[in-house]
Amino acid sequence: MRKNKAFTLMEVMVSIFVFTTSMLGYMAFHAHSMSVLFENESAQFAHALAFNLVEEFNSMSYDSFKELAGTGGSVVKLQESTLQDKKYFGSSYKISPFYMTGTASYAFYRNIVIKPYSAATGTYVIGGTYLSTLYEVEVSVYWPKMGHGGFSCKNNNGGDFDANCNTLSIPLVRSNRAY
Repeated sequence: MRKNKAFTLMEVMVSIFVFTTSMLGYMAFHAHSMSVLFENESAQFAHALAFNLVEEFNSMSYDSFKELAGTGGSVVKLQESTLQDKKYFGSSYKISPFYMTGTASYAFYRNIVIKPYSAATGTYVIGGTYLSTLYEVEVSVYWPKMGHGGFSCKNNNGGDFDANCNTLSIPLVRSNRAY
């Protein structure tokens, strides 16, 4: 007589438990890696937007920059919509908000702060010197953190940071005239 070979009920239950536990661990790892991927992609997009605007300021004519920065020696805070008239950067210039592909609820906004050298460093600068023509241009990009897709970070001009927003700032130092 032949003996039947089969798994017992207990062996099947233990194998299902081991398989389920390992799959739950894999799913948790996958969810975490997707959120990290989103954060990295959005930070890369923000870097590209910030560097784009920094390069626009760097390539501005001295006269245009002097007009934009003013001559009063005070700090100038600009929403990017101020630059919409295109007289500074040309007709191909696009303003905020920007959206990453497939994430229409995550809007990226750029803001600009222009400080004279003396205000940026807290030092006294003698008028008529090269240092008196230097300005720090700080381009900031704001966008919602993951999970806050509908949140608007538009009004974060000048460092009013919200806990639901990521921020990235890139400084540029430039002169308002040639030497």
